[in-house]
Amino acid sequence: MNQIARNISWLTIGNVAVKPIWFVFITYVCIRYMGLAQYGSMTAALALMSICDGSLTLGSSTYTIRELARSRDRSDIFFSNFMVSRLFFSLLAISIGLAIKWAIGPSSGIEIVLFAGTYVLARNLLEYCRAMFRAHEIFRFEAYSTILEKIFVVAFGWIALTYTPTASSALLGMSAGMLVSFFLNFGWVSAKIAKFRLALFSLEFFKTSMPKAAPLGLASVFVLLYYRTDSIMIEAFEGELVAGQYGIAFRVTEAMVLLPYIVTSVLLPRLSSLYETSREEFRVLARRGALGMGGLSIIAAVAVFIFAPVIVGLIDAHSEAEPAVLLLQVLVFSFVLGSINQIMTTVLTASNKQNRLAAILGLAAVTNIGLNLYFIPLYSAMGAAAATVATQVIIMLLFGLTIARSSPESTD
Repeated sequence: MNQIARNISWLTIGNVAVKPIWFVFITYVCIRYMGLAQYGSMTAALALMSICDGSLTLGSSTYTIRELARSRDRSDIFFSNFMVSRLFFSLLAISIGLAIKWAIGPSSGIEIVLFAGTYVLARNLLEYCRAMFRAHEIFRFEAYSTILEKIFVVAFGWIALTYTPTASSALLGMSAGMLVSFFLNFGWVSAKIAKFRLALFSLEFFKTSMPKAAPLGLASVFVLLYYRTDSIMIEAFEGELVAGQYGIAFRVTEAMVLLPYIVTSVLLPRLSSLYETSREEFRVLARRGALGMGGLSIIAAVAVFIFAPVIVGLIDAHSEAEPAVLLLQVLVFSFVLGSINQIMTTVLTASNKQNRLAAILGLAAVTNIGLNLYFIPLYSAMGAAAATVATQVIIMLLFGLTIARSSPESTD
């Protein structure tokens, strides 16, 4: 428990040091320079590219953390193979995203999607570097990495906005900052943890790994779908301004996800190891994690619900942003449910129940898209917020039922 506490402390320090700066930049600064309509376009473009890129990531990060936590001598093989595959599929994702934008949106927004895709590509590669830090439980490296990333992304993005106050300019600057961060982290991993050697790239590695990693990849895709499609659909049905209003509320709740992110990042490698060595300790740690996360998320949600008018007013004081207050007060309920669901996701992943996890999240994604298609035309952005909360309720019920019925020894 002492090491877990230290790891949580490192991640907390790294994120608390720079995430407030990032939040101010990605909300207040961007809206102030580019306006709420352009902000809506940027939010939708990032959502589209996150879905495209995440759909092709194939669960490599989660699978890597779980497997290397049990056997770290394979680090070079994992790093060399999955880094190459991520680069290839991220480039493919950019092409797919551009094709989708060309098919469903005005051609004037193509450059926004291109720069959003570049940003997501660099973020995806950087995220795999951090998977190596987590697999080895060296969370101080991830803390340093997070600080460097946000400094470069915010600095480059802000400079770009001062020259040209548009969504495409901001994304171009953010992409440059993310690429610099990736190259620094790539060198760091190669020097300290795992050597990148192209000679280790092997199709046999993927034949062995992908049947186990693919369900985890599908689970991540389904999460992206029910977290990100609402922004895309709101822009399509209601326009850029409403997408911008929803984007404010979404960004606040996204920032709150930092809490379960830190905890589950630390718990996954430890639970994965305990599942192989001590099932009783595994159950105790999982139970403590769920109870602690539930209590902390409720406290945070109540505070945001009460101060929602103040929070939105600080981000954008114009009257056109006022609808974001009620949207935030609804979406904050999804944060509480989602925090507990993240703990249960980690438990299912660590216990090799990736097939059940993927099935539940797949059902949830389909349900969420259906609810959005029905409620957004009727109730605008509020319909999307309600669909998000309803989806989290469904996920919690199915996760709870699965864990309750599963014996500790059972796997997929």
